[in-house]
Amino acid sequence: MGRPPIAPNLRVDSRAVTRNDASIRCWGADLFLEKHSRFFRRYNITFAPRHKGAPYLPLSADPSEYSIRDALQECIDAEQAMDVQPNGDIIELMAVEHRPRQKALVMLFHRASPNAAEPAYRKKARAQAGRKVTVRESVKQKDEEQSVSAHLVIHDTQIERGVFRAALEEIPGISMSAARLIAAKALSEYRYDFERNRLTKQTYSVVKAEGLKSETLTNALKDGQINFITLVRPAKPDFIDSEGLFEPINEVMKIRVTGSLTSRNWRERILNLAERAKEDGWQDFNIDIGLEDNRKRTVKLDRDQQAKEILFVRSELVQFGVALPVCSVDFSDEVIRKATAIAKE
Repeated sequence: MGRPPIAPNLRVDSRAVTRNDASIRCWGADLFLEKHSRFFRRYNITFAPRHKGAPYLPLSADPSEYSIRDALQECIDAEQAMDVQPNGDIIELMAVEHRPRQKALVMLFHRASPNAAEPAYRKKARAQAGRKVTVRESVKQKDEEQSVSAHLVIHDTQIERGVFRAALEEIPGISMSAARLIAAKALSEYRYDFERNRLTKQTYSVVKAEGLKSETLTNALKDGQINFITLVRPAKPDFIDSEGLFEPINEVMKIRVTGSLTSRNWRERILNLAERAKEDGWQDFNIDIGLEDNRKRTVKLDRDQQAKEILFVRSELVQFGVALPVCSVDFSDEVIRKATAIAKE
């Protein structure tokens, strides 16, 4: 690139099954996006050099200097800033821009689904003689793909060296893990030189993202409720044959909460159950929480949390005065403004 080096009552509700289980999952993503509202999740994003002795890249800089923004832009220009999902969907970084006034680095992602069914619109006409419903299917043209878009806004003030606060617009299919994967791919190809012990060396940046745990289980239970508790342990291979056809993974027991677990009594009853489960060989203890915003979170109870308050990542609902498109090729100033406010809280 030609740049110089830089210096309750609990009841078992289902039998044990085998499956892979994630520590934290989110259900309840809306099938239909609202015109005037979006959910956002807050994250800490870290950009750090792969070589410990190398300098950290700034989020944005003069075009003649190295920066995170420049790395992402180079990947976009090469049409490589994308990730293909197992179902054929494509997550693609479409644009990146630094907004000095908002002090934010903004990214716009698309999710394109070549195999998605066509959306349909229904019309229900009421007449004196009865009711009639018609359905109109929206047919895509050649080479079109059903798509949605999402903003990722990173506040450019470091809270620690290389660590920034960010807010991701929650759109079905566009997760932080996909966004991080695309950014990591761009950064790994963006090599830069630096001087160390009078020698010129080369490195690249790595990125990681962690959801900001800002909500307590006690506070969430003032309006929400615990619906299920899921226990996970290694499966017992007693009945599995030895011919290599089957491999036991995990046993999962799902427990329905039929009594009342409140912000006042959850700790004693949940922790007591967790301790008994641990004695019986269950290693993972996941709590499914139903929130008042009609969303759900599954939070893993870690061993070091059993004597503390449980924190989890919660989405924040934001209302907009303008109608937001499902998919856009342009940045939304209104989304950026509100997402920046969330990120820097």
